[in-house]
Amino acid sequence: SYTQKEAGFKVETTEKILKVKMSELTYRIIKELKKEKIFEGNEEVILAETGVKLMSKVHQLCSGTVIFHSDKSQVIDYSKAEFIAREFKGMKVGIFYKFTAEYKALKEIYGDKLTNDIQEFKETDKSIALQIVSGREGISLKEAECLIYYNIDFSALSYWQSRDRMTTKDTITNLVYWIFAEKGIEDKIYKAVSKKKDYTLRHFKKDLLSL
Repeated sequence: SYTQKEAGFKVETTEKILKVKMSELTYRIIKELKKEKIFEGNEEVILAETGVKLMSKVHQLCSGTVIFHSDKSQVIDYSKAEFIAREFKGMKVGIFYKFTAEYKALKEIYGDKLTNDIQEFKETDKSIALQIVSGREGISLKEAECLIYYNIDFSALSYWQSRDRMTTKDTITNLVYWIFAEKGIEDKIYKAVSKKKDYTLRHFKKDLLSL
């Protein structure tokens, strides 16, 4: 086996973290879940009665979506999708998302300028959005001007593999942008996975006090 450098891949990856202020509703739900382990809406309920569930719900909410106790999902905050569309306007980009509802948020903001089909991405000026796990292996996004992460996975493997989707022998530099919520959990996950460690419940319990 060879490293990318040994195989002729001379690439320098530059990563930048951009912070987004989420809606007051998002922060209010997170605060109540931390305190009460439950949030009741008009029609749906968010339950976080265990540490694992609380970690998952906070992770979802920091990107503006949530999976209710009924298993239905909903976009409750478009702040990240709007930020990406505004900051990268006119650019052909590759976006990685974690939860299915995040693609829905992006699609509602981008409309027909966004696809999840790799062939359409290669043949048009459309940007592409792929789920982190399904898009981290076996594809090239070299046509993208940069990679953008709507969310971050708990897995260190996902971090390293998906980050290299722009790498080819012709690539000199990769630009990777991480879109994190202000006062969110994502930068704490990033610190773990970038050091090749999965983000676990042990990390979350330690970080919870600062959220």
